[in-house]
Amino acid sequence: MSEQDRLAIADERAFKARFGFDRPRRYRENLIRMKHTLDLTDKEIRLLKITGSLPFDARGARLAASRLMAIYGRVLIVLLGLLMAYAWLLAGAHRPSLTPTVAWKLMGVIAVLNGLGWIVHQFYIRPWDIQQRTRARRPLE
Repeated sequence: MSEQDRLAIADERAFKARFGFDRPRRYRENLIRMKHTLDLTDKEIRLLKITGSLPFDARGARLAASRLMAIYGRVLIVLLGLLMAYAWLLAGAHRPSLTPTVAWKLMGVIAVLNGLGWIVHQFYIRPWDIQQRTRARRPLE
């Protein structure tokens, strides 16, 4: 265990600065142990906590990403892709040669849809992917 891990376990402020939330000492120990056992990064732990995929119970922290939320996220990304294709279609159908104004508007719409797709992936799909990746490393419960 590194010095940074020992400090996070011992000092609540150091733990909060590192992970963005606070927990009692026994939960901090459990989370640091789980981090190393499952090979999680600090960023992944923060993401799992923000998305509600890292609940704490009497035994400590556990991964609880929802398969349904991952499926929902994939459906949303498909819908965003269809909206992006529709935007391209509309831009091309109304004018054979795009004017600079229409091109800028199209790029804005594409940028917004890409940003939404990234957010959906981070909050709906990535927690499930992290849980699936770590499933092979998890000791049998």
